[in-house]
Amino acid sequence: MALNQITPFLHVPDMNAALDFFCETLPFTLRFRESNYAYIAFGNAAIRLLEEPGRALTSDGKARVSVYIDVPSVDQLHAQLRERLEKLSPDRVEPIMDKPWGQREFQVRIPDGNWLTFGQPAAVS
Repeated sequence: MALNQITPFLHVPDMNAALDFFCETLPFTLRFRESNYAYIAFGNAAIRLLEEPGRALTSDGKARVSVYIDVPSVDQLHAQLRERLEKLSPDRVEPIMDKPWGQREFQVRIPDGNWLTFGQPAAVS
């Protein structure tokens, strides 16, 4: 049996702030929302958001999860989002770069402190 897609659940402290970030700063589209739940999508990637205002981060304050989204052209996506990403504080965006593990990627820290990474295989030199 083949899988259709993986849609991780992200627990966010403020649904409106999360939707604003994902759908205004990043290119996600709201597909469904009811109460403290929302389903957003960007191409074949989807994320389920669950608002939990009282949920604490890990005791050390570090992110719990990183979601990786493979894209056909990370440079094109980064260029498309450049103006929006420049509005974020520097600690919320890792610039696009080739990584030692063979991926070209950039990361964005989402409102709950976790990372969302966009990437593709790096060009072989």
